[in-house]
Amino acid sequence: MTLHVICLDQPYPPTYGGAVDMYYKLKALHDAGIGLILHIFLYHGKEEDALRGIAKEIHYYPRRTGLIRQLSLLPFSIRSRDDSRLLDDLLKDSHPILFEGIQSCFPLADKRLKDRKKIVRMHNVEHEYFRRFAASCPWGMKRFYYTMEALKLRHFERILAHADRILPITEADTAYYRQRFPHNDVRLLNCFFDTSHDNSAGNIGGEEKPYILYHGNLSIIENIKTVHYLISDIAPHLPEGMRLIIAGRRPSGKMMHTAEHTNHVEIIHDPSEEKMDSLISKAHINLLLTFQPTGIKLKLLNSLWKGQGHCLVNSPMLHGNSLGTLCHKADSTEDILTTITALMKRQPSSEELKARREAIMEMGFNNIRNIIE
Repeated sequence: MTLHVICLDQPYPPTYGGAVDMYYKLKALHDAGIGLILHIFLYHGKEEDALRGIAKEIHYYPRRTGLIRQLSLLPFSIRSRDDSRLLDDLLKDSHPILFEGIQSCFPLADKRLKDRKKIVRMHNVEHEYFRRFAASCPWGMKRFYYTMEALKLRHFERILAHADRILPITEADTAYYRQRFPHNDVRLLNCFFDTSHDNSAGNIGGEEKPYILYHGNLSIIENIKTVHYLISDIAPHLPEGMRLIIAGRRPSGKMMHTAEHTNHVEIIHDPSEEKMDSLISKAHINLLLTFQPTGIKLKLLNSLWKGQGHCLVNSPMLHGNSLGTLCHKADSTEDILTTITALMKRQPSSEELKARREAIMEMGFNNIRNIIE
């Protein structure tokens, strides 16, 4: 069997949530013997040789981000991925098509694909995601843009009626899409992630001083807001000698400058996959906070599986998933600081780490089972 997969972004390296689900899903499909023809939209990413080992063909398309596309009645996240060459490439054969995210769905309703098997993987209820972005912005052009994008995405979402199957990533999203599209086949498909890492060694930090890690895509508003909170409200109150490492893609110059002038804080920008894995694995605490209760936070799953330390989260991080029993939870600044101090005094045992991984598998986060089902 051969499958076309339209990726909304470069899936490798898998250093942020959406890429993690895309890349390890591709790897699981390849390992199951399915031939892959990849169609990848590039923005800041570059062509990656690593994907050639799992794909029969790879086609790249640039995201077109000019002003005219921003003025379209279509959502900008859709219009910027409109490329006629993609449809030409899809029409070369009759293989089924997997659309990664609503952002990749511009050709979904095209009449020339009417008889093709079309599957859409939904990473979020995207218009709700943008609505919350808008609510977090002060009044101005950014808030206007995100509000308009949310409205456009809500309208564009109707295109999903042309999908043969819709695969949301959380139970909450599954319930929403079953209600919105009662005549479509809507099935929960848990997220895919790296299950090859062994966190049972219990070697937190090695010879390094213990540290707290926050990681994510540092260029998106949700995470920028969290980093600002960590630098202004958490880092200044950490005990002497305790480090907060913030790691991720494309931090702004302003963020880098602020971190350099704040005690206890270090920013590692654009780490490789290997470096990020090492940071997650050796952190005494993976501190995972968000103010955006949408989708599933793949970095939480990644940290629970790969980390040899504790995972400390706030309530919105647990939205739409059942991973709360495997984490420590704190919501107020005072509770977060108190919990950090307590957790720095002990390290999870190898037995606790093994039990944590087994619990994750039992909750249905199993790449092989997901492909079979």
